[in-house]
Amino acid sequence: MSKTARLIAVFFSVVFISFSLGASYFISVHKPPRTFQKIIREKNPWIKKGMFSSRVCNGIQCRLCPFNCFLPDGARGLCRVRANYGGNLVSLVYGKPASVHLDPIEKKPVFHLLPGSLVYSLATAGCNLYCRSCQNWGISQIYPEESDNKVFIPVKLNLFRDSSGNLRAKVENKEVAFLSPADIIKCALNTKCRSVAYTYSEPVVFYEYMLHTAKLARRKGLKNVMITGGYINQEPLKEIAKYMDVIKVDLKGFNAEYYRKYVGGELEVLKDVLKTLKEEGVFLEIVNLVIPTLNDSDEDISRLIDWVKRNLGADTPIFFSRFSPNYKLTNLPATPVETLEKARNQALKRGLKYVYIGNVPGHQGENTYCPKCHRILIRRYGYMVLFDLVSANGGRCPYDGTRIPGLWK
Repeated sequence: MSKTARLIAVFFSVVFISFSLGASYFISVHKPPRTFQKIIREKNPWIKKGMFSSRVCNGIQCRLCPFNCFLPDGARGLCRVRANYGGNLVSLVYGKPASVHLDPIEKKPVFHLLPGSLVYSLATAGCNLYCRSCQNWGISQIYPEESDNKVFIPVKLNLFRDSSGNLRAKVENKEVAFLSPADIIKCALNTKCRSVAYTYSEPVVFYEYMLHTAKLARRKGLKNVMITGGYINQEPLKEIAKYMDVIKVDLKGFNAEYYRKYVGGELEVLKDVLKTLKEEGVFLEIVNLVIPTLNDSDEDISRLIDWVKRNLGADTPIFFSRFSPNYKLTNLPATPVETLEKARNQALKRGLKYVYIGNVPGHQGENTYCPKCHRILIRRYGYMVLFDLVSANGGRCPYDGTRIPGLWK
């Protein structure tokens, strides 16, 4: 071994020994479960005591989602944002959004809630699944400390008429380091939103933040919309369901092997979650992202359609949405529109009444039709609503009186 190599080896040995001795001393002074409580500053505003946990052996077990992560002192769950902090389960993202925007409700996509309205949309870092097709992987697959400590949020929407008399809007933004539930509601009202959406990443992992915000929103007359992969245990599911007006669930496929390999979860869990939400009376909309060669077989699509009809009802809106190469599936092509049309036609023939094609702006599959007279009741182009005959008619078809399920006022 050369002299330089020996010096490098000695240097790293000294560093390792010093670190080990320092860590040993630190732990001897601050014994578990207080060790990691001393590392993180006590006044960190983003740390909030978490719900749904139990003490097990020399740690705690998170009971929020089906992974039921066992967390020794200082450990985090698979979601990256829930941890054992001083012997307690905590959320590391309370009041720490990674993304906040004003969106049209159609962008979620949610088609049977207040068409054409604005929704105040927010997310924190983290997710308890690892979908290989995730379009928001930049926030869902990161640790909270990797997200910016400050984020720009919309705080006010000003309406005015230009020199031609046309109505215009200008959004005022503000940079914040902490966004409380009360501030979310204030901003939502000031930006003329009619609902709040917990979206983009996975709202299950920022459960406490979502729950507290949803309670305030309900009191202030705002609707609550949860956009989720639905990987959650039954107790927290039933609690959050009390405050949600619409839950849009991504039913990512109907093959157990696909779910395990490309989503990171168990299909049977999603089935149970959807059945529970139906029993709890929450309005559901379902999205199936159709990915070429992975979940687009006729057999999988047929089984999904039949299961939705049998367990959730023919009135449940369902989207067959176009996949675009993203994240870890850039090797696959975009979904042919013909594949989506085939799935939609199959669903309509099997008795589903509100079947949509997603991510294909201008397609006739974006419109809402009366299941009885088959006339267009809501015409859309992408995220725009060109006309809406349902909301103005009390949630019914103006031609034959058929009731259209949804929340229209």
